[in-house]
Amino acid sequence: MAMVIDTTTFNDIARHLYGVSEGLLDGMRKVVTLNPDLPERDQQRMRAEWLQAVEAFVRVNHEVLTLAELLRALLAANDVASEPKAALS
Repeated sequence: MAMVIDTTTFNDIARHLYGVSEGLLDGMRKVVTLNPDLPERDQQRMRAEWLQAVEAFVRVNHEVLTLAELLRALLAANDVASEPKAALS
């Protein structure tokens, strides 16, 4: 069975995997800084950090969805490449 993947597609997949990894790390860093025991005066800062964490996870979700689209396209291309060729008559 022949695999079909061009350099551009491979690089797109690698870029989005990197984006997923970075997004997860960014989100986790923000989540671990959240401290429910902060004094009242720090509540606004905690809210801002929480929103940044949520935004980081939304970015990760976008990267995962884009990666899923790329992988579906690659699977479809591989299916086309593996179809038997009609004999010339």
